[in-house]
Amino acid sequence: MNPKAQEELLKLLQDAIKVGGAALEMRTRRFASLVRPSDESLASAIAPLVAGNAQHALRRAQPQLAAPVDADSKLPLVRTDPADMLRTEPMLTAKLKEQVDQLLREHQSADRLMAAGFTPVRSVLLSGPPGVGKTMTAGWLAYKLGLPLLTLDLASVMSSYLGKTGANVRAVLSHAQEQPCVLLLDEFDAIAKRRDDDSDVGELKRLVTVILQTIDDWQPTSLLVAATNHSDLLDPAVWRRFDVTLQFDLPNHKQRTALLVAGGVDPELAQVIAQQGEGRTLATLNRTINSAHKSALLNNTEFHYELCNMLLRHLESQEPSTKQLRDQRDLERFIKHKQGFTLREIADELDVSHTTVRRSIEKIKEGLNG
Repeated sequence: MNPKAQEELLKLLQDAIKVGGAALEMRTRRFASLVRPSDESLASAIAPLVAGNAQHALRRAQPQLAAPVDADSKLPLVRTDPADMLRTEPMLTAKLKEQVDQLLREHQSADRLMAAGFTPVRSVLLSGPPGVGKTMTAGWLAYKLGLPLLTLDLASVMSSYLGKTGANVRAVLSHAQEQPCVLLLDEFDAIAKRRDDDSDVGELKRLVTVILQTIDDWQPTSLLVAATNHSDLLDPAVWRRFDVTLQFDLPNHKQRTALLVAGGVDPELAQVIAQQGEGRTLATLNRTINSAHKSALLNNTEFHYELCNMLLRHLESQEPSTKQLRDQRDLERFIKHKQGFTLREIADELDVSHTTVRRSIEKIKEGLNG
């Protein structure tokens, strides 16, 4: 490019960045990386215009934009949580935590990536059963990135009128790209279903195409997060569009124990509950903890006493085999021990010797340590 044309281009970019905001800054940086192989001098001249701004662009304070609303009901189509809203870090497996941390590092090091011709992760798909931490992870990402969390309100978006659902989704996607944010599309399978589903009308199938195009064009100033409980319902093309896919499974024993201990449960009792909670989600265990705390407050009792009562009721509702019955009796004696009863009190209540009670407690403890 001749010097005069380059000078005019640089002035144009400089003026545009002043009013164009974060999205234009990132596009300018991307342009510089693309022309670098063929025009090093032009790329080097562009660099100072946006130097040090990629990180700032992701967090720049923006005026609060009015949320889009449904034309008929006037209900907002998105819920907006502020960037400084406190979040609880989700309980993730080591693998998932590593993937989430990598995603955060990419956005927090956007300058270095853009200078090398790369962009940070723009879109991530969270897949797994309900209650395993997908929504919590989206909130955690927003909190760590210092960005507001916009959540699509599926109840307001879905319309019985042909064409309205598509218009509502388009309005949400357009709104989210007007400012740096994390956009959460929860229950993503409801709006990105397989296009070979004969039960859906053509409008919804066209909506999937729009969503795919939006993912392709998504700006790196924002992060698009989609979550689904039914990955088998998603259109196959959806999987290829996301930069990162995170698979959430039911929590393992270590995760269940960690959640319980974090909720104030005695470590030994936490391990017992975690063993009994095979197949339960973290959300279910968290509700159990909260229920025990509320019962303790209302009944003026100890938290662990109420938690043990809940566990005993759970054991009573089961129909175990002969071997399981023996294990269950050992567990019942251990739980009552954790409630604060003495060996003699437990023996008298259950009509067994205190030696039998002691052996049951020792057996459970040995199993936990083993």
